[in-house]
Amino acid sequence: MYSCLCVCALLAALWPGSSAHSLEWFTALVRTEYTEPLTNTTVLGTTESGRYGDSSPKESVQGLVGFPRDPGHLEGCHPDTHYVVPGMSIRAMEEGEPWIALVARGGCTFKDKVVNAARRKASAVVIYNEAKSGNATVPMAHLGTGNTVVIMVGYPKGMDIMEVLRRQISVKMTITVGTRHVQEFISGQSVVFVAIAFITMMIISLAWLIFYYIQRFLYTGAQYGNQVNRKETKKAISQLQLHRVKRGEKGVDIEAENCAVCIENYKPKDVVRILPCKHIFHRLCIDPWLLEHRTCPMCKLDVIKALGYWVEPDEAQEIPVPESIAGSSLSVGTLSFAQEENRSEINNLPTSSTSDTLQQRSSAKEDAGETTALLDDPGSEDTGEQIQHPGNSSH
Repeated sequence: MYSCLCVCALLAALWPGSSAHSLEWFTALVRTEYTEPLTNTTVLGTTESGRYGDSSPKESVQGLVGFPRDPGHLEGCHPDTHYVVPGMSIRAMEEGEPWIALVARGGCTFKDKVVNAARRKASAVVIYNEAKSGNATVPMAHLGTGNTVVIMVGYPKGMDIMEVLRRQISVKMTITVGTRHVQEFISGQSVVFVAIAFITMMIISLAWLIFYYIQRFLYTGAQYGNQVNRKETKKAISQLQLHRVKRGEKGVDIEAENCAVCIENYKPKDVVRILPCKHIFHRLCIDPWLLEHRTCPMCKLDVIKALGYWVEPDEAQEIPVPESIAGSSLSVGTLSFAQEENRSEINNLPTSSTSDTLQQRSSAKEDAGETTALLDDPGSEDTGEQIQHPGNSSH
């Protein structure tokens, strides 16, 4: 989400017609020079402590420094403010000899200070900040002040120069352009655009998450339903009738009949499964097919649905059977072998065989949840033993 916010901010900055802008400002290098009368020594001071005004020409200027004559109006806000420039006569000032006005911040606008000083032929105006601001400087808006150079210095720097001027010592000042700075600003419109874009991204992300978890929930439910259905299908398949093919068996020509799934002829001892539609297939072939498709490969009968009505063996015989099946030589007449031989062999089976049949039925129920339980080969060693549907019991 943080990346989305960064993208939105970048779009806001680059969006055509946006009100985002940058502020360019320059520092001012201030150099002062005066002679100390007591020691007759020259005192120099150079610091990059000034800042050019927004509308000031970014030019270098030099001259003697003057200050307002009235000690109570050091801000230079009155239009008739008179300035004292130590070391320069009033006539020289009026004739346009370069000089720089030093005034305090406050009392009026920056523009008023600059206009009043320019009316007295000042080449530049130096405004020193308030005492509470220390050495800090602030941007100055003074549109319409012409070619007058305007800078601001900190309060300590301004007071140092003022103390020398009050002693009527002339101070020569040189102002040169310092370092260029660029500060980026974003307007209110850009902030609104960023907020709208961010909210939109949040809504889109929330909608995507809701959609994702709904899909995941549906998928999990479908998987659970498939597992339940698969388990029930295994149980239903285990109820289908089984038969072991014997050579010379009535109704089955092992040389001619074949399994429609693997297309191989039936062989003696092959275990086949008989579907409700009376179609016969290898057990190892039909069980996986029914587990996936639930329908007879030949007539498309829904075997599982058919088993729902196949409660008793008598009712199972009432299920309609097609007279002939395409692609197979097995007909209605040949399908009767299962029921006839089942009855005859069950009557001839000893009691132990009946007990084995009941054990197989119990085993089929326990293993109905596993695919391998449907594919295990019956353990009977007697090639002539008939494997019965678990629902068929001896009569």
